[in-house]
Amino acid sequence: MSKTATKSMLSKINKLLDIDDSYKAPERMMQLLSDQKASKKLFFSFLEEFNYDVSYEWFNSYFEDEHADRKRNKQDFTPTCISKLMAEFLEADDGIICEPAAGTGSTVIQHWYKRVRSDYIWNYNPMSILYFCYELSDKTIPFLLFNLMIRGMNAVVIHGNTLTQKAKDVYHVFNEKNNPMGFSTLRKIEHCKEAEEFFGIHFVDKLT
Repeated sequence: MSKTATKSMLSKINKLLDIDDSYKAPERMMQLLSDQKASKKLFFSFLEEFNYDVSYEWFNSYFEDEHADRKRNKQDFTPTCISKLMAEFLEADDGIICEPAAGTGSTVIQHWYKRVRSDYIWNYNPMSILYFCYELSDKTIPFLLFNLMIRGMNAVVIHGNTLTQKAKDVYHVFNEKNNPMGFSTLRKIEHCKEAEEFFGIHFVDKLT
């Protein structure tokens, strides 16, 4: 993407989030996603802006240019063409797809889209797949949650380290009505011993 196109994308997304600087995007996004009414309004505004094309991850260049932590976490994001290839190798184990380094969701989006387009959209059953996603970055999590929710996916998102199993938070993204054309809601899992045992994690205040 050219510098001019990237700048235009930055401006477009900042306007949709009603922010004056991109560094405010993760916090603003999380704020809106935590409010069901506000998140629904946000989803419709993004769908309209991107011509209802949910076949790819919209934030890739925006996030990589503004929020990727290359120095500390060696963070780069998977191009759509590679995500499409990787999605071909994802197989559901008892209806669960595991993505240990989800980023903003490019690969799981491609897997989801492949399943959706394999049949008529109204025959697609959102509850047939649960996406189990790990992501380490504080800044990335809101964008990942957004991408899952706007597509009506069902997922468990662990804000944590796949290798150490230390987690800052766990989120449940749930398409309550199992509606292939609907949005998902968001619930933050309570920090408790039962949740730690169930997900095989250990809650920590700060990830290192």
